[in-house]
Amino acid sequence: MKLRESISFRILILCGVAAFLSVYIMSSVILNRIETATHLAKQTELQAAASEYATSLSVYGLDAEITLPDTYAGINRRLIITDSSLRIVFDSSDIENHEGKIIYLPAVVTALRGDEFFEFSSSNLRLESSAAAPVVSDGKIIGAVCIFETDVSLQNIYKALLPALLISGIVTILLFLTLGAAFVFFLLRRISNLIKTVKETQGDEKIEKIPVNYNDEVAPIIREFNNIYERLDYVQQMRQAFVSDASHELRTPLAAIRLLCESITQTDDVDTETIREFMEDIILEVDRMSHTAEKLLVLSRLDNGNRKGHAPVSLSETVYKMINAFEPIAADKDVTIESYIEDDCIIPGETEGANQIVGNLIDNAIKYNNVGGTLRIYLFSKNGKCTFITDDTGIGIAPEYREQVFERFYRVDKSREHDGRGGSGLGLAIVKRNVEHFGGTIRISDSVTGGTRFTVVLPSLQTEEEHSI
Repeated sequence: MKLRESISFRILILCGVAAFLSVYIMSSVILNRIETATHLAKQTELQAAASEYATSLSVYGLDAEITLPDTYAGINRRLIITDSSLRIVFDSSDIENHEGKIIYLPAVVTALRGDEFFEFSSSNLRLESSAAAPVVSDGKIIGAVCIFETDVSLQNIYKALLPALLISGIVTILLFLTLGAAFVFFLLRRISNLIKTVKETQGDEKIEKIPVNYNDEVAPIIREFNNIYERLDYVQQMRQAFVSDASHELRTPLAAIRLLCESITQTDDVDTETIREFMEDIILEVDRMSHTAEKLLVLSRLDNGNRKGHAPVSLSETVYKMINAFEPIAADKDVTIESYIEDDCIIPGETEGANQIVGNLIDNAIKYNNVGGTLRIYLFSKNGKCTFITDDTGIGIAPEYREQVFERFYRVDKSREHDGRGGSGLGLAIVKRNVEHFGGTIRISDSVTGGTRFTVVLPSLQTEEEHSI
């Protein structure tokens, strides 16, 4: 894996960028606050000084003797006094004195108009400030007082502050990177433990859940793994049960066939009638094996998703066809079939799946019915659904077994396995898989006659009027 594709590398880069931005923003805010505070302080100080001199000159006139503090000398602070004609009458500068000259400065012009003036700028960490105030005598403006200052104190402040900001910035970046590295380490350890647990589980027969010790971002992933493990565990159990039951289903008839064949070959002077009876039993066992193998192939196709696309299927024609096919079997058992079928129940599905649903349910309703019993079959449309019901007067299914009967090879009464009434235990599993594939539901309930009622509800291609039975 390339470094730039690593999540850990990206997290550390983000931590570094976040730290740099934090330091930059923090430093900018601090320096801006210092500059703003200095601006306000200079404005207050210089405007107060200019107003003080202007007041003094208003009383004593422009020719009054002016005394300056030591800080006003030199280039740091300069005092200029002009008359009303912009002529300089006093200049405190010793280096570049312009007394007697006309000066056109915004500060002077503004003050001669009667307004106070202040201007502040900072360049190369040098503060350049200027303030002006008008000199008023007897209600007339007779001049202006201007103070100009170049202050390097901010530069000194910055020089003292920058190392501290630099050190704090480096500490902040290192702290961010350390926290990011700790987070990455914790995350990688969690993921490594998860991968280790998954690898260890692959070799176990029993799939164990991964413990969820933290409610963090990795916890949902672990829970999803546990859900997958549950499904895999269920599939594994079903596979083991399937293999065991399938082996049993095929081993039993094979053993019977072997026994019958050995009886024929090891018995002397076997008469033709006995051989015929043995051969008929062998044929029955072969048919039983073929029936089981056929249903196993059907379930295999359903499990693998080898299904055709949905197309309109007349469920009414399917039910009519299956009733006609099972009429002889019902007659042999003296079971009366009563049908109440609407002729316009159309579902989206496939003919083979519809045959399997209807055929298996009718077959079971006859097989597990009592001799002389009744099978009632209903088919109708209601609220955009096609409902198919088989209602028999047979032995019934206890409530605690109603979910299990849809499992493969499950039989409620295993004693009937070889009495002619027990099947392979695959029919209802096939029915449920087809019903689910069609987007429908199947439900088991007690019949009012004491037997079992299977209710299958499938989507319909048309909405019919409501019916009740």
